[in-house]
Amino acid sequence: MFKLLMSSVLSLTTLLAAVTFATPAAAQEPIVLRTGSFAPPNSVFTRYWVSFKQNIETQSKGAIRVELNTNDPNEANLLSNVRRGRVECVGASLQGSSTVLPEIAVLQQPYLFSSFAQVDAAYDKGLADNFRRLFAARGLAMLQFVEVGFTHTYSTMPIRTPADVKGQKLRATQSRASQAWVRATGGEAVVLPIAEAVPGLQTGLIKGGESGVIVYGGLIAKAAPHYTLTAHAFDSGALLCNKEWYDKLKPEHQAIVTAAWDARAQARDARADNEKFLADAASRGITVRKPSAAELEAWRAVGKRAADELLAQMSPEARQIRDEIARDIAGVR
Repeated sequence: MFKLLMSSVLSLTTLLAAVTFATPAAAQEPIVLRTGSFAPPNSVFTRYWVSFKQNIETQSKGAIRVELNTNDPNEANLLSNVRRGRVECVGASLQGSSTVLPEIAVLQQPYLFSSFAQVDAAYDKGLADNFRRLFAARGLAMLQFVEVGFTHTYSTMPIRTPADVKGQKLRATQSRASQAWVRATGGEAVVLPIAEAVPGLQTGLIKGGESGVIVYGGLIAKAAPHYTLTAHAFDSGALLCNKEWYDKLKPEHQAIVTAAWDARAQARDARADNEKFLADAASRGITVRKPSAAELEAWRAVGKRAADELLAQMSPEARQIRDEIARDIAGVR
């Protein structure tokens, strides 16, 4: 009886020891967060993706391991992968995001904003919460907006007014807003992925297009050295995660992932980088043109036509968001 009891005790001790040694190893297995995005080398986006990784891994004390991929310009592929759970989080432009959530195109309505003060007034008053709710219904958890900046017009030839692009083929994105803008200028919209913009310019398939400073400077400028500061739209991106994956995280890990991209600091740095690029553009062989007051009025008239077309196509919810933005920026210059 004594031998049987001792044998049972030894067996139990062995089992407890095995559990004791096995449990920490299992607990230490990190959660993997694979990302996907396209960030021009040495851009503000590249720097903040690195910070995103460092912030998550440091604050989670290694419980989450981030695998960065910032070299995929195929947004259709990125968005498909995150929705299917092949990657956990991606950075997508508003243009790309609009293929999943058409309502987000309202943020690119021509001349919706005319200053950074208006941008800040709108984005600081719960705009992200509206779109988090809409993205959630499509299986995506939106973390933050990512500032790109005002969108301008690039070309292989000088452009002063919309009359200069009438009949010309211009690159448009997948977004309704982009296509409406090009049509309103009198140009012919050629929808191309960003990776095909430079080959299109080099072969003469397109004569120009629209882009924020970061992508223009990092990718397009050499092929289209004329940049007209039409400032006809304000561009952001969105950090999107697979909602099923995000919802399984512990609350403290959700908070870490959500806050890992410092949106305010990134916006400040993007604005500074954009200004520096424009100031140095001449030394790089780029002609930057700021429209006169009369020329700007011609561009605004084009924007009004494009905005009317865009709003007519939008859902009631998108128009409601547009009305909220109008109230938030009323009186802000």
